[in-house]
Amino acid sequence: MTPGHIPDRIVVMRGPGETRAALLAGEELIEIAHIRDAEAQPGAVYAGLVREKSPGGDDVFIDIGLGAPGVLKSKATSLPAGQMIAVVVRSPAHGDKGPKLNISTAAIPEGWSAPGLITPAPDIVREWWRRYADTISAVLVTPRAESRRVAEVLGLEAPVELAAEGWSLFDAVDEQVEVALSKTVKLPGGGRLIIEPTSALTAVDIDSGAGSIAVANEQAMIVLARQLRLRNIAGHVVVDLIAHPNRAKHLRALREACAADPTETQVRGFTPSGMIDVLRHRSRASLAEVLQDRAGGPGVPAAAYRALRTACREMTSRRLAAVELTLNPDVARVLNETLRGAWDEAQAMASGTIQVSANPAFPRGRAEISNV
Repeated sequence: MTPGHIPDRIVVMRGPGETRAALLAGEELIEIAHIRDAEAQPGAVYAGLVREKSPGGDDVFIDIGLGAPGVLKSKATSLPAGQMIAVVVRSPAHGDKGPKLNISTAAIPEGWSAPGLITPAPDIVREWWRRYADTISAVLVTPRAESRRVAEVLGLEAPVELAAEGWSLFDAVDEQVEVALSKTVKLPGGGRLIIEPTSALTAVDIDSGAGSIAVANEQAMIVLARQLRLRNIAGHVVVDLIAHPNRAKHLRALREACAADPTETQVRGFTPSGMIDVLRHRSRASLAEVLQDRAGGPGVPAAAYRALRTACREMTSRRLAAVELTLNPDVARVLNETLRGAWDEAQAMASGTIQVSANPAFPRGRAEISNV
């Protein structure tokens, strides 16, 4: 990893229905994970109920008790509808498609009768700790219950601390996340990267601005490797270098920069049109998928989680026993339906009552809190 970008801190915050974990090097965000109770995480094992085959295909839909049914490839396996089987999540849900599944060798506990979680996914904080234990100097966690959980998961040698910041712990991280959702990334020499996700691939363009073309290409390789990891961009990526005679040098530079990424990233060479061809494994949903809709606006679940955190923060700071949370109708509906558990947890965290109402004039990202 580039000097000055060695991870040295982990920040973990449990909010209503969701745990957010950030890996940092100094103040710079390296990687972020959103672990949501209502979403299947890669590596988690579920008891799944076999539904039906996809029309004209070999995919079998499996009800795991969360959202859209998972998809299992079963070309060589006969699975009658109604059978309960153990499955492991291979990759997360994508758009309106459920998670991709594999059959698991795990045993379904005796007496288990409904789809549901058997074994949670591997803990990302533990993975970070194992990988960077030699350089991590602090693991800051809030609230107290989550701090105890993380300390138990990591063991006595981990420098786990209860963060004094409380609900403001993630403020600086959130600022960097907002920047990471932008299509444009500034380069140190005055140029910029333009990152454009499409349904088929992610296109990356380099603009040198008023600076040197060679310097912009060189800086872009380092910055791009960091952005792929931070944004958790997966699948096919094509990089349009600014025309330059020493293309091979920049190809090597990108390979070296991507070597620090724990997610498998193949820098495969040049396409016939001269673009750098990259393939990155899909390990979790991308940052944009987690936080935005397809048009780039706030995603409905993300807006709901954020509204609940805001309500908890307001109630705690002002010592309010009850508030009314007014939201966009889509956001209010998801709280009443799939995220009811997060709403209940928010009330427990705030030690009070949160009433939810809808206002059709509100955009998705707007939430208003009033005292009741």
